[in-house]
Amino acid sequence: MARSVYFSFHYQDVVDFRANVVRNSGKFRKKGDVFRDSSIWEEAKEKQVLKIKSLIDDELKGSSVTCVLIGSETYSRRWVRYEIFKSFQMKKGQVGVGINWIKDKHGKTKFWRGENPFSYLSLKVSTDGKTLDLFEYKEDDWIKYKDLPRIKNSHFKESDFGKEFTLSDFYKRYSYDWNNGKENFQNWIEEAAINANR
Repeated sequence: MARSVYFSFHYQDVVDFRANVVRNSGKFRKKGDVFRDSSIWEEAKEKQVLKIKSLIDDELKGSSVTCVLIGSETYSRRWVRYEIFKSFQMKKGQVGVGINWIKDKHGKTKFWRGENPFSYLSLKVSTDGKTLDLFEYKEDDWIKYKDLPRIKNSHFKESDFGKEFTLSDFYKRYSYDWNNGKENFQNWIEEAAINANR
């Protein structure tokens, strides 16, 4: 089945070309696949925060899966975190794909994998089950997430009321290089879509 995929990434990984390897590869695309990405907000850096959120929201509406391209600093980027939480709210499939071992434009790779962005975001289901409070790990502490502070609960059953989760409890992470992304990327996208009932 054709999927519409939204790519979330730290813009430096585009400059270094690592994100481009995944975004521009045509080998794993099926006919009808559509790829969108977070480069749309780069044009809006000087504009208001609400405009950036609106641009991201509009692009996410047309996608079924959000693929987070994980480089060294991706986990800490404000708009990557927003894209992940907004994708969660919209019940998109999500998957993380490490790109640090992809060669950059100078033929170099990084020595370590980037931190998992899903591990730096968490939520708590209210005791009455009506809402979800969102949190981010920042400066060695869990703090309330301000860009999308609370959302209605349409994700969790009564047995989860009052519980806390990190988003890494829900979404898988792969390495494009180590897990043979050239062959398996489409399967990861399909799995994420199916897990989200997309």
